[in-house]
Amino acid sequence: MKLKTYATAFLVLILSACSSDDSIDSNDNNGGETNNNGSQQTEITGDFFPLTQDNEWNYNVVNTDNDTTDETESTDVLKVESVLGDAYTLSVNNGGVANGTMNSILTSGELTATDTQLTATGSLEFPIDGVSDLSIDFTNAKFYDTTANLNSTIHNQSGTLNETIQTIPLTINYDLSSTQLDNLETYTVNDVTYTNVTKAKIELDLEVKATITVVIPITLSIIDNQNVLDITAYYADGVGLIYAEADTQFEMNATTIAQLQQAGIDLSGIPTSLSVTNTQTIDTYTVN
Repeated sequence: MKLKTYATAFLVLILSACSSDDSIDSNDNNGGETNNNGSQQTEITGDFFPLTQDNEWNYNVVNTDNDTTDETESTDVLKVESVLGDAYTLSVNNGGVANGTMNSILTSGELTATDTQLTATGSLEFPIDGVSDLSIDFTNAKFYDTTANLNSTIHNQSGTLNETIQTIPLTINYDLSSTQLDNLETYTVNDVTYTNVTKAKIELDLEVKATITVVIPITLSIIDNQNVLDITAYYADGVGLIYAEADTQFEMNATTIAQLQQAGIDLSGIPTSLSVTNTQTIDTYTVN
């Protein structure tokens, strides 16, 4: 599920008042390493994501617009699609599109699980509509590590992506990280109590700048550096992912908005901020 920032329409309005070049820069992704900080906690072991062929999980998914409180309900069927050695792939909705944000990430590549870690190689779809074929790739990213300290960073990578929309060059600086949270004795979802549960978080921070040319190149901050995606996930021993909550949000730069309005550009009907919460809750599952 992508965060709909309406960036394309916003940039088209800029284009309507300014001339621009049409250069396209190449993508540049940089990896990071584990940072073992935080306080110590009790280490636990278990099968927190059973990845046997044809294992299946059914989720109730709710998407909430936090500005209007409007809710959209749907379902996801997550399944172990293939097993090759210690590498596994998942599919969702018979090869369709995931409604749950976390399911979208889990089905983007390969997974490897041990009794303490879930490691993934895949991609995170860029959370701004209108930026085509742009994603953040990650390699051997830990989604949880039950031996790590509480609140310790278990994966981090930063980079810069360059894209052109309507001939307007965009520079996108990002920081993608995962953090180990609590190891829990129990956690209750839909009146069902699961034992031996681990909790972890994925975060994406980014900033977006646009370069336009009016006699000379001018750089405008479209989105200041901010957290745009925050996913908290719970994994139960012998079951797998039982609950995930993804908060996606953005707020456009107020100064840039004011400058465009002063220039006579009509921004009515274009949201300058947005907040959406996506939850996926386990309903039934089949684990071999």
